[in-house]
Amino acid sequence: MKSIAIMELQGGAIELDSDMADITQSFPTESMLGGEEDGDLLAGETDTTISKLGGLASSELDGVSAAGHIASTLGINPHALQNALSAAALLGYWAEVWTLCEALWGRLGPSDQEAEVLSEYERQLERRRSFSAWLSRGASHRVEEEVVLAGKGRHVDAVFSYLTGNRISEACRLAQKEGDHRLSLLLSQAVGSQYCRDLLALQLADWHRMQTDCYLPEERLRIFALLAGKPVWQSTDSLVNVCAELDWKRCVAVHLWFMLPPTASVADALARYEAAFQGSCEAGKYACAPLPPYLEAEQPDLEESSNRPLYDLCFHLLKLYSDRHYGLQQLLEPLAVTWERLDYRLSWHLWGVLQALHYTHLSAPRQGLLHASYAAQLESAGLWHMAVFILLHIPEHTQRERAVREMLALHCPLQETEDSVRRERFLTEQLLIPEQWIHEAKATRAHRDGDRHQQALHLYRARYWNQCHRLLIQHLASDCIINDNHDYLLEFLEGLALPEHCATIQDWDTAGGVYLDYIRVIKTLQDIQQMENAGYELERLYTDVTSLCSRIELLPCRTAKDRLAQSEMAKRVANILRAVLSLQQGDTADSLSIPLAQLAPHISRLPMPEDYTLEELRGLTQSYLRQLIVSQ
Repeated sequence: MKSIAIMELQGGAIELDSDMADITQSFPTESMLGGEEDGDLLAGETDTTISKLGGLASSELDGVSAAGHIASTLGINPHALQNALSAAALLGYWAEVWTLCEALWGRLGPSDQEAEVLSEYERQLERRRSFSAWLSRGASHRVEEEVVLAGKGRHVDAVFSYLTGNRISEACRLAQKEGDHRLSLLLSQAVGSQYCRDLLALQLADWHRMQTDCYLPEERLRIFALLAGKPVWQSTDSLVNVCAELDWKRCVAVHLWFMLPPTASVADALARYEAAFQGSCEAGKYACAPLPPYLEAEQPDLEESSNRPLYDLCFHLLKLYSDRHYGLQQLLEPLAVTWERLDYRLSWHLWGVLQALHYTHLSAPRQGLLHASYAAQLESAGLWHMAVFILLHIPEHTQRERAVREMLALHCPLQETEDSVRRERFLTEQLLIPEQWIHEAKATRAHRDGDRHQQALHLYRARYWNQCHRLLIQHLASDCIINDNHDYLLEFLEGLALPEHCATIQDWDTAGGVYLDYIRVIKTLQDIQQMENAGYELERLYTDVTSLCSRIELLPCRTAKDRLAQSEMAKRVANILRAVLSLQQGDTADSLSIPLAQLAPHISRLPMPEDYTLEELRGLTQSYLRQLIVSQ
């Protein structure tokens, strides 16, 4: 079953016919975008001052001076008004592009069932009607302007303008109103059979043969040539070019409506127009090239040629509709839309639509350029989380993952704010980005900022057990031991001690495991001291302490701080060993009752500095002498 891709556009909906899944799955909803403020770049930046200009004629908005005059009248910043007008014009052009896509590939008829039973001929005619309606809508604004400029006494120019917009009824009424009834009668037959065109062409030929056409105004001859289906007519005095003052879309329109039979297709009209502006037809080069809108004001001479011409995006879409193998690279070039070479907004979204319509012959490097360029554009506007969404469309898995991780590493903040939390929720819940990638990016940023604590935390949350362990041992563990901040270190070490984690950690038994056992011994002794009967716990604690005595010397010591921490641990373990032996002898035990045979071998293995060692040796010697005196 076919699916219908629907795109919202200025209050309406465009439905695109597709055999693929709904293309709207590739576009985030407003909730996915994270709010209206994040959609500003995607929708184009417009200014609220546009609403204040509703009562002004559109012709008054052209030019810098007019904009400046309006801005000063309304008390608006002229630069803001210029930007608003430019954004409005760009959005209007985007609307033209999307409605053209609807006309060329949209659903034909009110339902899928009705569209499927149409024959190829019927589908071609329906597509011609929809394209014709698009041309008529697009020309309406310029037609109205030209009619207003024609004014009274120049109704022939106004009639011609109406014809170029396919508004034949209005052209007939205007001719009748001006008393030009014969012209009105001819206009009423403009969309008739080819026979009427042939008769009018014979009339033109007779006038030329008798040289009576020199008594007719060129404006009227231009209408007769148009109705006769002659784009160029050589009169007695001049060359009448129907397309001389028309933009390229109306040139295509007059070829479709007046110079081709009613059964001609969109591709036929485009081929005739292409021959007209390239000069490959019998009449030569008589139509303007399909330049982008920002170049139309600087229309080049018809005789000039360019090594690499720039054509309007709408023209490229028509070429693609006529030829499925037409190159997509030039179609998706930003210069086909705007003079800003790095503005890939429309190009990227259009590529998504074309993919849904099974146009996939864009090379992998060009696809990568398209995704990377649009992502960079969003990134420069502060929408880096939306740039991640764009990068997720890179087809190749390895390149996609690398690009997303690099973007996260550049922009994931360490400081949590309401905005950062919202964006991270968008990444993880809507885009399904693994949280591990986000914490990895934050660990990288913390390393760059020199924040060891944040780096360790995010390495741990990113499940990089070995890197987290190495960072703890080299930079954090010694400070925690010296400052008795055991709880902070214990949170990390207990998580790393899980069998599935510590199995991947290098030197766990001689580093992190030693610190963990040391902190556990201290906490166990504190708990035992609160108990009344702890014989079994004392036996187990004694075993743990004696094991710890032989492992403290295995701790890696790279700095003086590490050696100090190791010495503090050795000193405290010696005291703990004495306390355990004392508790085993009973509450009334004194130093004489502690068995030196159980104490001395373990004390001697502890890596203590000379002063600590001499102090311990002195204590052991005094205890031994007292025990010797008592025994005698």
